[in-house]
Amino acid sequence: MVGMSSSRSNSLGSAPSAITSRAGSQMISRIAGSSMNLDRPDMCAWAEEDGGRRGGRGGPRGRGGRGPRFEEKVLQVRRITKVVKGGKNMGFRALVAVGDKNGRIGLGCASAKEVMVAVEKASIEAKKTAITVPITKDYTLPHRLDVEWGAAQVMMKPASEGTGLVAGGAVRTILELAGYQNARGKQLGTDNTLNNAKAVLEAFKSFDIEKIKANGLV
Repeated sequence: MVGMSSSRSNSLGSAPSAITSRAGSQMISRIAGSSMNLDRPDMCAWAEEDGGRRGGRGGPRGRGGRGPRFEEKVLQVRRITKVVKGGKNMGFRALVAVGDKNGRIGLGCASAKEVMVAVEKASIEAKKTAITVPITKDYTLPHRLDVEWGAAQVMMKPASEGTGLVAGGAVRTILELAGYQNARGKQLGTDNTLNNAKAVLEAFKSFDIEKIKANGLV
């Protein structure tokens, strides 16, 4: 009797587990069958069609997201020395210009012990201090600009469509990053890159945008 009861209990205990496993396998097969009939591309295909970029809460970054997309160019990297009580500290100074080629331009200068750190700090400063400049329909300057900054003297003036950028050094780089395609510029004073770059930014700050818009130049 004991043997019969034990065998009966074993058969009763194994029956529910068999039923559960059979039901689970049927459910999995149903889900798999239904997923095979879905008419939609794979997630990887979506990622490839979208260029592999996924937007977050605020949407994709760039012009339609958190602000303009700046392009940066390193104008100058120089070695600097700071004399302290214990000797000399060597470092690097970087001059970086950033612009979106659509009327936004900035200039930054920073120093650090490593070149990459100095460039990064200068780029952050340039983006923080970026200004807006007016661009005419011919992608040129609204009027002539003459400015002095220290020993630097810079002249910039408009040019007709198709002329291109007739300038050199830091003047040409900043004009290009700002979005000007037709303009003439010349460095009349020193060849110092930092002074000439700051002279160009000071000239841009002298624009009276409201007056320029009132005259219909933009």
